[in-house]
Amino acid sequence: MTRARMVELKEALEQAGWEISNPVSATDIFQTSDDQITWKINNPKTQKSSILTFYLFDHLGRQTQQLSDIFYVKESTTDLKLYFEKINTPTWKSSLRFFVRSLY
Repeated sequence: MTRARMVELKEALEQAGWEISNPVSATDIFQTSDDQITWKINNPKTQKSSILTFYLFDHLGRQTQQLSDIFYVKESTTDLKLYFEKINTPTWKSSLRFFVRSLY
């Protein structure tokens, strides 16, 4: 279900005018590297750009490459975080909207 939350975030960002790329992989925005996934986001309308970093932690603190181990995503300039709550909860939906709005 973590991939589904990432897709929801991607779609919300795109609807808000953001373009998304992964500096690690030009073809796979879900590619992990060193327990992280990095998205470079750019909004041509506002001329803003930023880096979103997804942090992966397994339950014992070991290295992981599993999307299911994503704990949160953090925006680079404000340290704004979006925790990966259960997808069908009101908390996830409202946190997602707040996160995307806060990027402006």
